[in-house]
Amino acid sequence: MIDLNAIVLKYYSKLNETDLLIWEYIARHKKEVSSLTITELAEATNVSRTTISRFVRKLGLTGYSEFKVLLNMSNETLPQSREAFHEACDCLSNYINKQRDKDFGKVCQLIFDAKRVFVYGTGDVQQSVAKQFKRLFLSVEEVVYDFAGTTFDPAMYNILDSNDLIFIISLSGNTDKVLSIARQLKMTGTKIISLTEFKNNPLAELSDENLYIDTTKLSFLATHPNYKMTMPYYLLVELLFIQYAMYKNNRLVLSESK
Repeated sequence: MIDLNAIVLKYYSKLNETDLLIWEYIARHKKEVSSLTITELAEATNVSRTTISRFVRKLGLTGYSEFKVLLNMSNETLPQSREAFHEACDCLSNYINKQRDKDFGKVCQLIFDAKRVFVYGTGDVQQSVAKQFKRLFLSVEEVVYDFAGTTFDPAMYNILDSNDLIFIISLSGNTDKVLSIARQLKMTGTKIISLTEFKNNPLAELSDENLYIDTTKLSFLATHPNYKMTMPYYLLVELLFIQYAMYKNNRLVLSESK
């Protein structure tokens, strides 16, 4: 579907100050403008009919009629956008409710017993989540080492051992690269906890424990028709942090009482 906003951005350099004022008015009153004649729009924006016609042609359109068609199409997508927003909220709400009953005990125990904890993100978003993971766990005096690059230095296989724990954050858990890393880590005895989107994946099978995110494809952007939210990653890491903070406190209290 042709997006009117995208057209304006495409021809933005051709628009003068008056054109931009016209577009600003249209953008703020799309529904009302869709029913206006060219004369009525000219009066509403305090310009002439000729100026409106010139503005429309600068957008590569044949005339005001074509502009009105695209504007109406844009308005028709608004309910879909609202629906996508509600779907996004439902997705996050449902995911949080699922985590309410999840037992994080084994994951927390692996973190607590590990000599060192590492986290590795396989992509841009995953690396950002890894850094958030590192920041959060510092609050409970747990130093987490993260890999800042997209590559996994082979020298790490000589450093890691059975006393270490690594979180691998991957979208599918099914790429050759991440599976090769996981297999070599298993040979060193390193404990692995996977964070993936899909429950049935090879990385999860190679891991000691698995954590999953739920997400859904949303269609509200012409440039990203299958947009996926990244928030579940951050929600999962924060919920795990809260669970671990309580777990560690309980372990320390029990230790002091002996």
